[in-house]
Amino acid sequence: MLSLALFACKDEPNSKSAVEKGPAEVERPAEEIPEKTIFRAKVRKSLGDANYTRGKVEKWKHVSVGQKMIENDRVRTALESEVVLGVEDGSSLWITENSDVTLSAEMLDAVARKISVVIKNGKVHFDVQKQKTGDVVEFKTGTAVAAIRGTAGFVGDVGGKMVASLKEGRVEVTDKNGKKETILKNQTIVVDEKKGVMKLDLLASGSPALSKVLDSLVKSAPEEEVAREISGVLKKFDAGYKVRLAKFEKSLKFMASALPPEVYFPNVTLQARVNPGVIVSVLGETDTVGANGVYQRAFEWDENAFGTKRFFANCSDGDVEIPCFMWTTEYVAPSAEPAAEPTTEEKPAAAAPKEDKPAAEAPKNVNLSVNFAGQQTEKVHNKMSDVYTARLKLNLSGIAESDLGQIASITLKRGGNVVKTLSSAEIHSLSIEFSEKIELNRIVHFEAEVALKNGKVKTARKTYEVFCNKRTHVGGEDAVGEQEEYEQLKSKGTLKEE
Repeated sequence: MLSLALFACKDEPNSKSAVEKGPAEVERPAEEIPEKTIFRAKVRKSLGDANYTRGKVEKWKHVSVGQKMIENDRVRTALESEVVLGVEDGSSLWITENSDVTLSAEMLDAVARKISVVIKNGKVHFDVQKQKTGDVVEFKTGTAVAAIRGTAGFVGDVGGKMVASLKEGRVEVTDKNGKKETILKNQTIVVDEKKGVMKLDLLASGSPALSKVLDSLVKSAPEEEVAREISGVLKKFDAGYKVRLAKFEKSLKFMASALPPEVYFPNVTLQARVNPGVIVSVLGETDTVGANGVYQRAFEWDENAFGTKRFFANCSDGDVEIPCFMWTTEYVAPSAEPAAEPTTEEKPAAAAPKEDKPAAEAPKNVNLSVNFAGQQTEKVHNKMSDVYTARLKLNLSGIAESDLGQIASITLKRGGNVVKTLSSAEIHSLSIEFSEKIELNRIVHFEAEVALKNGKVKTARKTYEVFCNKRTHVGGEDAVGEQEEYEQLKSKGTLKEE
């Protein structure tokens, strides 16, 4: 079941949201709502001029923090206004300025539900957890439907066209003719009823900066010109964005405190050491890190929303934005909490059974294969910056998602040294992505070790050769070919191996 009821608690007095809170954000008592509803939302933030109406007769009221919303409620935001809704399973939706959105829900069967966010105008940013089997979350515009199961980005109606843009995850888009297209991380799709579908690979996908560019494009160009200009404008914007992003990424320091593998109460506090002045955003809650370099925010959710909780953090300098960390933990039923430590006069109590969590699977033989996506050796001509961020995508095949419990751990090694280990509780997909920074003119060998509970270990290897001789690019001209440049660096011993 998906209903909206998550909210965040403030911990840092120096955060941006703490000092900007205005009269519209003062929490008020929630109004009465029917007991039998499929969809419930709780407003975590309401900025500016935001209103809603409920029922068949339009009667608009101001949106207030703390109030609940249900299916068929309609929300409208004016210029420089925003509404953030929390989801009980840890998801979040935030309706941006100049938007008109209706929340809808229906039962698919006795258990499964379909939650629809119908966008008449404007955009909705989202960070949605992986849904339980059978549940469906979708975004609708007048042009297409975008179905998601767990991802982050935004969907909107821009000049009469659907735009879906992802910073993380996977979305399937279906147009009015039933044609389906899938987009992944760092991809943006534009669906035009007359011009068809356009898919773009953009590093800025899903970011607030790209969202603003789209808004500017619609305002500055007549509707009939938007489709013709949108590809060129976005590609040009993304080229500049990459340069600025590389500079920010090189300077960013983010050291997070990990969450425990399991929690027994419906709340967590996220903490990290970050460069002062960096803007950190999690589930639509934005905080500017103070002079002490500490990011801290607490999140709560419905006490019955058991399962995996994922908190995806983005870091920004106010212009560009990059994923900087993801916290994960498993919220388990209170009955699964270990018994308290006995005193000297007490006998140890037997641990309570974990009623709401399946027992650990017995080890068995599985036909697992592992490999890194792409070529085994990747040569990267990195002219943009002195640091390249390698996205290592590890694919697991030969097993179903139901067999992921057979994996004990996944370890990533760099030059033989362990850089990250995922426990069994942190493995939720057949595709796992690692992010590693590589300095210019370096050869780095990576190895992934997938340990199975039956004692077997599967491995995959990948090498990155990141190179550039900047002297051959003076004035923006390439003096020699890419391969020749590579050979020159290698023969001179400039390419150093880790």
